[in-house]
Amino acid sequence: MHQTQGHALEVRLCAYIDGELGDAEKTELETLLARDEEAKALLERLKAGSAFGDTAFEDFLHDPVPLALVRQIKQGASINPKTERVTVAAANVRSARVWPRMMAASVALVLVGGATGYIIGTAHSVGEPTKVAAARSWLDDIADYHRIYARQKDRLVEVPASEAPVIETWLASSVGIPFTIPNLTGKGLTFEGARLLVANSKPVAQLLYRNADGDVFAICFLKDSDSPQSDAFTESIRDDLGMVSWQRGGASFVIVGPSSSVGLQDLAEAVSSTI
Repeated sequence: MHQTQGHALEVRLCAYIDGELGDAEKTELETLLARDEEAKALLERLKAGSAFGDTAFEDFLHDPVPLALVRQIKQGASINPKTERVTVAAANVRSARVWPRMMAASVALVLVGGATGYIIGTAHSVGEPTKVAAARSWLDDIADYHRIYARQKDRLVEVPASEAPVIETWLASSVGIPFTIPNLTGKGLTFEGARLLVANSKPVAQLLYRNADGDVFAICFLKDSDSPQSDAFTESIRDDLGMVSWQRGGASFVIVGPSSSVGLQDLAEAVSSTI
């Protein structure tokens, strides 16, 4: 049990809500609440803030961990002394519960005071999901596919490299783009085979390669006469994946590989001249 005499009333009421007070101090506060309407109103606001904080924290625990944070942890991030002290202090959770309650209560009070602004802000952001969906390109779909298929050790491809002539005929007729499978052994990549995908509601050819370390690279292309035709290469990174894209001859192309891989643009130039 805690002793909170001498602390602000908000602190004492937070401890009261959490059941952290001894019988004598609990009786003292209940006597105060019985005769002081302002103290009683403050208690109700603190309870509302506590409930809000619990719900918000529960939602936070279920949020996905950002990939960048996972990668930093795997790489062994250095320990910040300030963070370490906070972690040690947090070990005694029960003794520190008063302060998160106060913070949650403060947030709740701000939300009550700013209800009008919140409503306006919510109304303004209603269209945002639609904007995000509209901005999604075929490259986003390709990145999603690559993350899935690159993990398939035994079933990486739909048609194996041993059937290269079949692959060229099959994908050319399916996608509407004639091509030749690039030989990238000089770049340290072995052709594994191919798949037929769908991105941006269009059929996409995917040629898959693997290097000596087991990393998977892919060449993907689709018919795209609507995009500006340019041989210029555009580099982008989507979390753990690096991508180099270009347009040519009524088609859009992209090279996909690990973002840590160097020379993706050189690889794209080699593919562009031979595919």
